[in-house]
Amino acid sequence: MLFSFLLILFASGFVLWLIRPHNKTYAGWLSLLPPAAVAGWLLARLGPLAEGIVYTERVTWIPSLGVELAFRLDGLAILFGLIISVIGAGIAFYTHYYLDDDPEQGRFYAFLFAFMASMLGLVWADNVIAIFVFWEGTSITSYLLIGFKHKDEKSRKGANTALVVTGFGGLFMLAGLLLLAQAAGTYTISEILSTPGLMETFVFPYALGLVMLGAFTKSAQFPFHFWLPGAMAAPTPASAYLHSATMVKAGVYLLARLHPAFSESEIWFWSLLVVGTITMTIGAIFALGKSDLKALLAYATVSQLGILVLLLAFDFKEAAIAAVVGTLAHSLYKGPLFMVAGIIDHATHTRNIHRLANLWQSMPVVSGVAILAALSMAGLPPFFGFLAKETLLETLFHELESHGGVVPLLLIGLAALAGAFFVAYSLTLIWEPFLRRTPPEDAAHVDHAPGLPIVLPALVLVAIGLVIPFTLSNPMPLLFDPASESIYGGQVETHLSLWHGLTPYFITSMLAIATGALIFWGRNQLRPLLAEGSVNGAWLFERTINGLYATARFSTRIIQDRSLSTHVLIVFSAAVAVLLYAAGAIDWDAHLHPPIAPLEVIEVVLVIASIIAAVGTVIAVSRLNAIISLG
Repeated sequence: MLFSFLLILFASGFVLWLIRPHNKTYAGWLSLLPPAAVAGWLLARLGPLAEGIVYTERVTWIPSLGVELAFRLDGLAILFGLIISVIGAGIAFYTHYYLDDDPEQGRFYAFLFAFMASMLGLVWADNVIAIFVFWEGTSITSYLLIGFKHKDEKSRKGANTALVVTGFGGLFMLAGLLLLAQAAGTYTISEILSTPGLMETFVFPYALGLVMLGAFTKSAQFPFHFWLPGAMAAPTPASAYLHSATMVKAGVYLLARLHPAFSESEIWFWSLLVVGTITMTIGAIFALGKSDLKALLAYATVSQLGILVLLLAFDFKEAAIAAVVGTLAHSLYKGPLFMVAGIIDHATHTRNIHRLANLWQSMPVVSGVAILAALSMAGLPPFFGFLAKETLLETLFHELESHGGVVPLLLIGLAALAGAFFVAYSLTLIWEPFLRRTPPEDAAHVDHAPGLPIVLPALVLVAIGLVIPFTLSNPMPLLFDPASESIYGGQVETHLSLWHGLTPYFITSMLAIATGALIFWGRNQLRPLLAEGSVNGAWLFERTINGLYATARFSTRIIQDRSLSTHVLIVFSAAVAVLLYAAGAIDWDAHLHPPIAPLEVIEVVLVIASIIAAVGTVIAVSRLNAIISLG
């Protein structure tokens, strides 16, 4: 069934590409059907999963090599599958109206559904090769989506950067997974994770490092996070889907999938803790300095991804629950905020918050959706984002109680600081575009108020986020419990609530909110300090790419000189070097009977003369000299 869904999604994109020019009325509604069907089927699997029935599926791919597509639908796969399909349905409907006047909308649908299928295949896959194939599928299709406006230089640059960074990361990940598979003796992920003694093998630290590197590049972790803000040149439907709910969570998903087997490793703990903490902090701080709505949301996404990676560093139940809650909450408020940014850009032709004011009057429904989503992002009660922040702080206080020391205190302080900046830029999103009554001198004006259909997907997602905090006892444990168990590796029962009393983490959360309000009040003094960008590896990436180009040009000048003799010399020199290296590694006396007799002087002279003549033949400028050398 799962493989059939993937084929249907791939085909649906091309069908929409074909019918879109001829049927504009129903294309948007038709685009809802495939992802909605996937979401409905996944919801139906929650009941059997609660009874311990895990759905599996195997499809033979290359019989001669024993390669197959193996799928396994546990709690984590269902959680991510629901996020991908539900938000994918909303984005598909949103695209119909956002790109209504674009003649290439059908092509965008084909790329979007191909990406959706690749992402679902990734989270459902239970085979190393299948994971890599779908992983690279998301990289290629995201490249097509980010570079959809291929005539725009920023789009091309953003797409190229994203492809190079995530593509190289995918190769590192493949190498790591193959090493793990060889050490475990199986290519099935669930079997690799249950292999005893895997962490004691020689290849484990190298394999783990390679896999983590791949995950960090995909999920925009420091120092690779620079590609995500650059990818905001994509059309807003692509940004809303790829960079809030799906692609950037692929690395987080991979780490969550491997968590049960490797979370006790010191390499795992310190790598995720350090990288996640740095990413969380710099993303939150530098988001406040951005005036472009999508850039601000991009850095906020970077920070949230850092939080999720940080949570996966710990090996106790509270961290697994916090990762599940944080993943879902982020998708439900960030997706609508990206959609709102696109609607504002569509109506006013700008995303610069300094040029926006008093949109509440002209776009009341859009404003309401944006305010509710921003309050959830700020972590204010009773929104779902508040619950995500509470579970994060609860995890860090649990680490403090269990191990003590300076590190947990530092983590709590940095998490509170990040939370304060979350509040500050969330309030900025609410105040400046929507509630500020005094417009700036160059204020943008609303050309046309958006209709309800384009706002509807964001409205539905915000509504889901509002309902979840009031359904924590039933039915949300049907989703939260198995997803947390997949990450933790043991039985988990979630007992989530909006109110647990005056706990240390609740008090810390309130202090973060108060601090965030103060930062918002003084934001105009902080913005100039934060407006220049971020601490990242963009400069190293650009210099590396430029260095590769320079090396390629240099080697081309040396090797490709249009001389046959040069080409022959290079080929034969390489062949001789390999033969000499191999010959030097052989103990000839042990393998030859009788052994080689000592060389005579005349033999050495003849060999040297032959070599000189051969080289002379190759480098000879005239044919006469070449003939003489041959003689």
